[in-house]
Amino acid sequence: MKIIYSILVITLLLTIAMAGCAEKTTTPAATSASPPASSAAPSVTSTAPTGPQSGGTLRIIRNYGVTNVGYPPNDGGMEQGQDVTRRLINWDEKGNVVPDLAESWKEDPVNNTLTWNLRKGVKFVDGTDFNAEAAKWNMERLIDTKRLTEADKVKSLDIIDTYTLKMSLTDLNSQAAINYGWVAMYSPAAVKANGEEWAKTHPVGVGPFTLVDWSPDNFVNLKKFDNYFVKGTPYLDGINFRVIPDPVSASAMMEAGQADLWFDAPTKFAADLEKKGFKVNWAVTGFFWGLFANTANPDSKWNNKKLREALEYAIDRPGMARALGYGKFEALTQVAPKGSTGYNDGYDPRPYNPEKARQLLAEAGYSKGLQTTLLCSAMSQDYATAIQANLLAVGIDAKIDLADFARFNSMYMSGFFGGEGFPELAVGMVGIDLPFATGLIRHFGPTPMTGILSINGAKSPEFLALCDKLYNTFDSAELTKVTKQSVKQVSEDALVVPLLKTPWASVMAPGVHDDSSTAHNVVWNLNNSWIEKK
Repeated sequence: MKIIYSILVITLLLTIAMAGCAEKTTTPAATSASPPASSAAPSVTSTAPTGPQSGGTLRIIRNYGVTNVGYPPNDGGMEQGQDVTRRLINWDEKGNVVPDLAESWKEDPVNNTLTWNLRKGVKFVDGTDFNAEAAKWNMERLIDTKRLTEADKVKSLDIIDTYTLKMSLTDLNSQAAINYGWVAMYSPAAVKANGEEWAKTHPVGVGPFTLVDWSPDNFVNLKKFDNYFVKGTPYLDGINFRVIPDPVSASAMMEAGQADLWFDAPTKFAADLEKKGFKVNWAVTGFFWGLFANTANPDSKWNNKKLREALEYAIDRPGMARALGYGKFEALTQVAPKGSTGYNDGYDPRPYNPEKARQLLAEAGYSKGLQTTLLCSAMSQDYATAIQANLLAVGIDAKIDLADFARFNSMYMSGFFGGEGFPELAVGMVGIDLPFATGLIRHFGPTPMTGILSINGAKSPEFLALCDKLYNTFDSAELTKVTKQSVKQVSEDALVVPLLKTPWASVMAPGVHDDSSTAHNVVWNLNNSWIEKK
């Protein structure tokens, strides 16, 4: 189930180094095998190691299991930690796009082409070569199943030579490298020889680890891939993932020394363990939580903008942050959080004002209030309860619809999971990306990757025009300017009620060195993880 949030969010970066119409080759710094520094000072030890140590098995707690671990069009989340395979590109903790399986890429806006120069000497775990043919096959699978972002812009995929793949596009925009480079690579030979059903449970990638065995919603065991392309890594002999959905049990396991790392720990438990001396990586990005109203249905009452504005005035977001955030949540006034490239200083178009909410309800024809439903999942139940109380205080009676994750996601992200959409209101989240323009387009743009289609009716021509401008702006300074304008237009349209920015946290026992969550939950270089020897 992890992929539900990781892909959403996904996620994701924008290539902004292209200027004018000149042809450009992007060759960022080479992949490093050196482990990143921890975000918190480790516990004092008598003999601190001077560098990575090899050996050992890292025991990791996950909150959710996976149901599919190896078929490209619908893998179940293994690759999002980059444990069993890799992508053409990646990004670092500062939001810079960096090479992974691609050594460099060339964007030609005159001829609308994107050319990938691939890393040589990379092997899949079955011994076959990663090359242009393999990259083309993986992209074609996603195009055929409509899982590649902006797949409709791909005219052709042409193999120039063994390690060069050229994409011819209907138009090349500023999102191209991240859209097409964010593809996890699996062995074509393995899938062709054994079939798609077999591949769903047998990932054959190019990552630092390979699958030993697994049980859905229970465990995943990995072992070191000795022929990994980053020489000298991975440092670990193996990784054991255990699915522990109960945070009380997970916290107790960390304290008892029965686990080494808790991935995606709830904020309260991460903060408590940090006070007890555990290391915590707090992601610089995190999640955006919002209240969404169905405007795609032309008969929906939420097409009345005054009603959507009333929702925002009715909710005490600073109070929610104080009550639920343990000092780690940010109450949002706009869809862009503080510190992001889309944030507008001092912009708070609809602060908490219950009286203003009642006024707007009356102007919309609901002076006696209204009834509605509020879709949520177990992850957002506390938020939904707080929202319900705020709305009731102004005359909006919202009945909470607590859905299991499968039903919630089929309704909330209907375009991604093929559901019907949510009928009234929903509280949900998306990932926050660096720079912010990428996430703005991917989550709220004309064809959102995350598939939140129920809000499409509120997207004004002005907002869609700004999205088009974002697509076609390559200068970084101008991109920031347009991003801020787009964020304001989201508020002008009352497209979504911004609620909270919540952190992504990984908790580590003393002696564990790992970079999970330092950049984003989908960036996890497990080949760099290591454990101090006792």
